[in-house]
Amino acid sequence: MSITQKEIAEYAGVSCATVSRIMNNPELVKPYLANKVYKAMHELGVEVNGASLSEEKRNSVLVVVDDFMYSLFASLISGVSKSLNENHLSMVLCNSGGNIETEREYITMACREGYVGIIFVTALDTPEYRKMMNNISIPVVMLNRKIDGLNYDSVQLAHFDCAQTAVRYLYKMGHKRIAFLTTETESTNTRDEKIGFMNALSELGLSFAEAEKSIFTEPNTYSGGSDFANRFVHEGLDFTALYLLSSEQCTGFVAKFQQLGKQIPADLSLLVLNRVPILLGSGISITTLDQPSKEMGMKAVELLLKRSINPKADHTNVQFSASLEKGSSIKNLSDR
Repeated sequence: MSITQKEIAEYAGVSCATVSRIMNNPELVKPYLANKVYKAMHELGVEVNGASLSEEKRNSVLVVVDDFMYSLFASLISGVSKSLNENHLSMVLCNSGGNIETEREYITMACREGYVGIIFVTALDTPEYRKMMNNISIPVVMLNRKIDGLNYDSVQLAHFDCAQTAVRYLYKMGHKRIAFLTTETESTNTRDEKIGFMNALSELGLSFAEAEKSIFTEPNTYSGGSDFANRFVHEGLDFTALYLLSSEQCTGFVAKFQQLGKQIPADLSLLVLNRVPILLGSGISITTLDQPSKEMGMKAVELLLKRSINPKADHTNVQFSASLEKGSSIKNLSDR
């Protein structure tokens, strides 16, 4: 039985004129309305511009990221790219710079042109972002992110466990005054890290209120780390060890800390989430919690392909563990 434009319009909650424009001149329709119609057509079993879809478009995957120069994101995308190549699929990269309108335009294109699906490497938990996500008509996987209440497949690091591992290892090395530098941006990742950090400190006898005072926020950048080092020294913060969220923060922190006449690990021990190479000119190899980012990217593609084959299957949330890689940035105080 054929589906009429009127039935599509009623299902999508838009006018018949909107459906007609999408069929003939989709560039004239606001992206959020277009996505509502594409989603309705998909659920009604109506092919979207089916006759005009090339095999190249059918074999494309959209990858959405706000800054592919960020070291972690670059590594995640490397894993996505490797798996897509192995499956003879092409990647279309949206490097949005955090602009939701840019992301919306790419998403509308992917839905209209019948891409295999979309992998979100970054996603914001805002009402506008949720609305955009809910109107996507093709398979979605969230990589390194999960928005509570949205039912999509996801691949994440076990951030709660990472923070617990960091605190427990530092405590084993004799450190009882441990600080955590995270980012000012709220997400499920930073939330889980904070809760894991506070739970681990509470196991060591601190109250939650005391543990919360050990958490500091700065932008997840080189300058964010540098600014915190400046604050750490000039305010005389009383900690023997610091757990940092990222390589970028760590690099900025160490550079400024040494510039101010302080040394790692003599004056402060460091443990960092994500891989940090030996910092050039510092002579320090950083102790890290390395996350298997390439494997995470490959898993995201695997979930996307399974979803494209079986759209109604139960959704999956895969969590990866990080591995502790010991360097020279932690001073052993346990023998004192």
